[in-house]
Amino acid sequence: MNFLDQLLNPMDIAQGSEAWEQIRAGRFTSSEIWKIMEWGKRDMTPEELAMRPKSGQGSRTTQVTDPTVMGKQGVTYIHQKVAEVLTGIPKQGAYAYPLVYGKETEPLAAEYFSKQIGVDLDEVGFQCFGDHAGGSPDRMFEKDGVKMGLEIKCPFQSENQIQYLTLKTVDEFKEKYPEYYWQCISLMLFTDTKVWHFMTFDPRFKDDKFIMKHLIIDNNYAGIAEDQNKIIVALESAIKLKLELLNQLQNGTI
Repeated sequence: MNFLDQLLNPMDIAQGSEAWEQIRAGRFTSSEIWKIMEWGKRDMTPEELAMRPKSGQGSRTTQVTDPTVMGKQGVTYIHQKVAEVLTGIPKQGAYAYPLVYGKETEPLAAEYFSKQIGVDLDEVGFQCFGDHAGGSPDRMFEKDGVKMGLEIKCPFQSENQIQYLTLKTVDEFKEKYPEYYWQCISLMLFTDTKVWHFMTFDPRFKDDKFIMKHLIIDNNYAGIAEDQNKIIVALESAIKLKLELLNQLQNGTI
């Protein structure tokens, strides 16, 4: 399946609309895809056992991490998606003021980014990736003829902005904020985009240089192709498990 086949009228599904809620039901979404990236373990094959160190660290290891095996968080997430399919009702996020603050502040953050970077931002709808996955970019734009995306975070607590300001590399970003890293690179995959911008925004700082943290993820990051392949492997496994469970439940074989 090529990208044009995977992209199903994304511009017609406005974020926050009833249609947007419904299209997300049962799909593995970018904002939560990190849950299936925490892989489980399987027993080592005879070949892998033979390749273990003869002594010292790893010499007694009998299991290895496997992206086709779901961890506990991933299994729970799959069950959530199965429930959404069977009820037709997407899971509602918990109401919390920090989330409300972030949503209310996002337009101001987008305007600030637009002025600082010198680009015009577009609001887009849900981007479908096949029948079982997709994501909602905060904004999309073009710069120097290259299509790019933007993920916006507006921390409710200003001390969190201090933590973001200390980030220097994509490796650090991946280590400290894996949920946001996987969100960004899955959106890159789902939109066939080679560059993604991550920004945090806190307008309460008096000095402008602390208001925005801006990090760029692109093909200069050596691990991106491998990590996007891991997303595909994990998605294939999660979709398979979801469909198997649905089939068992619907046919009474569980």
